[in-house]
Amino acid sequence: MKLEQLQKRIKGSRIYYGKHRGLRRLYFRYGRQGRGIKTSTWFEVINDRLEIRVKVENDRHPDYYDIELEHRYYSDLRKQFHELIHDCELERKKVPLHERLKDDIDPVYSPDTAVHQVQALRFMCTMKISALFADTGTMKTKMSLDLAESRYQAGQIRKVLVCCPVSIKKNFQDEITKWHPNAQWEYLIVGHESLSQSDKTYLKTLRWMDSETMVIVDESHFCKNPTAKRSKRILSLCEKTSYKVIMTGTPTENVRDIYMQFALLSPLITGCKSWIHFEEKYLIMGGYDGTEVIGYKNIDHLMGLIEPYTYQVKKEEVLDLPAKKEYALYCSLNADQRRRYEDTRQSLMDEIEKWEEMPAHIIFRHLTIMQQICCGFFKLPDGSREELGNPKLGKLEDIDYKEGQTIFFCKYLDEVSQLVNNLGPENCAVFTGENRKERDLEKHLFTTGIKKYFVSTMSTGGTGLNGLQQCSRLVFLSNSYKWRERKQCIGRIDRMGQEHRMEIWDIQTETGMEQRISNNIRRKGNLADEIRELLHYKTKLKKYVKGL
Repeated sequence: MKLEQLQKRIKGSRIYYGKHRGLRRLYFRYGRQGRGIKTSTWFEVINDRLEIRVKVENDRHPDYYDIELEHRYYSDLRKQFHELIHDCELERKKVPLHERLKDDIDPVYSPDTAVHQVQALRFMCTMKISALFADTGTMKTKMSLDLAESRYQAGQIRKVLVCCPVSIKKNFQDEITKWHPNAQWEYLIVGHESLSQSDKTYLKTLRWMDSETMVIVDESHFCKNPTAKRSKRILSLCEKTSYKVIMTGTPTENVRDIYMQFALLSPLITGCKSWIHFEEKYLIMGGYDGTEVIGYKNIDHLMGLIEPYTYQVKKEEVLDLPAKKEYALYCSLNADQRRRYEDTRQSLMDEIEKWEEMPAHIIFRHLTIMQQICCGFFKLPDGSREELGNPKLGKLEDIDYKEGQTIFFCKYLDEVSQLVNNLGPENCAVFTGENRKERDLEKHLFTTGIKKYFVSTMSTGGTGLNGLQQCSRLVFLSNSYKWRERKQCIGRIDRMGQEHRMEIWDIQTETGMEQRISNNIRRKGNLADEIRELLHYKTKLKKYVKGL
């Protein structure tokens, strides 16, 4: 049912058209007016649904809004207009979803925009919502900002909310300044972590949101967990507007990652009202307590549902980048490391013998300890650390790292400290979760050549960090279980603007633990998934652990 038809059924209502008719609302009279209180009530189509909106401005209230009165009015209106809204929903469902979510605005971009960016932008301008799965280095941030400018010029939005990891907030700010320095739209950049950890930040952002806001969820794979607080809160923000785009270079490791990312765009896409419904429809569950994914079903149907809203950009298809060569250096454990390593492995074997079916957290705890030992430290039961020495640092001399600049990635903070002490603190730009206030300055010191080495953890520096492509040498002192996290790290230099042949170095110990991680990376897999498959087979698990 159109707003024009609805207007005929509500006495005294009027339709408001925004700039270029990008905004359409049906206002009607309701609630208190005067004596410092102004009530606005209207109907609006948001997220392909007819929604009631209420705003009560109160100049006697501390923040000039009366939220309690708003909630009361909203509840009353929902009850009175229930049948009318139901009729509108029935009318709406007669049209296929991808037709209802279609859009038609002119793309706005600068003359120097790359061809693949223009193609992506044109696709996103044809839909109100979109999933941009673009490899690192293809400049997906610019594509999303050009989309925001296009929507603003079309009169659809006047604000932009960016949800991204805290570590790249400054980077996103720089990208806005670079590509749209004269942007007329208001914007707010909020960290994923801030939304989950701070109620104040979340409520402030929720109040800031409205239907004239476009939401950009960068690195959306961090919001794949439907039960996580950050995912739920970002979903509640997305529900306030019709214009949304999710972006990531690594969209999924398995089918279950799809649900929440596309729910941020619209829960109607997958046709599942809840995670449980999605699980029943597309996943085959099994294992000891029925919570393990052992297979998938209806995959072709699911891919067909998400295809109209998805645009993929593959680096090898759109960029002509210099070649990159990967090298590996090996070293042996020292005596202290070997003693701790063997003790931990034997402890894990003893645990396997005790359990009929091995709990996942026990094996992962032991494997983490074994990897940490390979990295030169051991956590004692009282929380302190025993420094074991790190032979990997001695292999740095086999790399010509002193010529030019070098980026180092580590999995653990302890490795960062070891490496910085080895290279000299005065030479190192440190970028971790421990120095949030200083790390933007540290990055600047590296990109301007004042410091020779960029040292970071994979989790902090591997995602969304731009401007490092003047460096062509990257060294991994350790690796994550997940191939995609390594891919993100390599993407810091393997991107547009890289002009030199790239060197990717791995320094690892000659242990089964790090060999397993290395093999997993070559298969582009997730070592944790491989191990979970062994948990229910004691013989295979024991053989696996003996080989570490």
